[in-house]
Amino acid sequence: MKVHPYHTEILAEIIRKSGKATQHTFLENYLGNKHPRYPVSAPVLRQIAKEWTVKHQSLTAQEFSDVVSSLVSGKSFTEKCMGGILLDYARAPQRKFDISIFYDWLEQLEGWAEVDALCTGKFQLLEIPGNFRKWKPLLIKLSKSKEVTHRRASLVLLCSPIAHTEEDEIAAVGLSNIDRLKHEKEILITKAISWLLRSMIKHHREKVEEYIDANRDELPAIAVRETLVKLRTGKKGGVSVKPGSPSSRRS
Repeated sequence: MKVHPYHTEILAEIIRKSGKATQHTFLENYLGNKHPRYPVSAPVLRQIAKEWTVKHQSLTAQEFSDVVSSLVSGKSFTEKCMGGILLDYARAPQRKFDISIFYDWLEQLEGWAEVDALCTGKFQLLEIPGNFRKWKPLLIKLSKSKEVTHRRASLVLLCSPIAHTEEDEIAAVGLSNIDRLKHEKEILITKAISWLLRSMIKHHREKVEEYIDANRDELPAIAVRETLVKLRTGKKGGVSVKPGSPSSRRS
């Protein structure tokens, strides 16, 4: 894919505020990908994204999604994550692009960290609950994909919206996707199942309790264990996690 001029502009700012792109075996194993990373903090990346979107408020939804497409196709982990960060700062009209593009975006990503950077944030909270009729087919399609990044996305895309809404249809799709994937052993899926179940507890506690009771022996053990702890204590693994903190966005 040809690099978008605005992608080049954003990357130049990332490089200006960081150092040389690096690779590190430990981080490769943890983040689940071998893409080089620029040594720049998340707050700095968010500031770059915020300032850039303010300067480019006139971009249409299609133009905005083209920039994100270019970024997620970038060579570095940092560029790919910036694509997701930009979505959080998009103006309402810029968020109205064709969401089927998520399927293509996810094909450019590797490992949980890149998927979650694209699929968990303010964008999902703002867009999915109010447009669920449009999102539902995509979420189901992703859950049936052969690609593990797609299947993880079918779960984590729902974590933020489901934690903030009482809509039964969203909860039903979340449980349906979990049910479709509950026999998988891949950690990207088992941990995402746990995260989604725990996200449902605030507004759908009874549904979660009933689902755990009926599927305890089929669900990943880690998902059962972590969800039961959250149901009992309100904490993950016995450790309190502040909503919106970095830890709360990891599954």
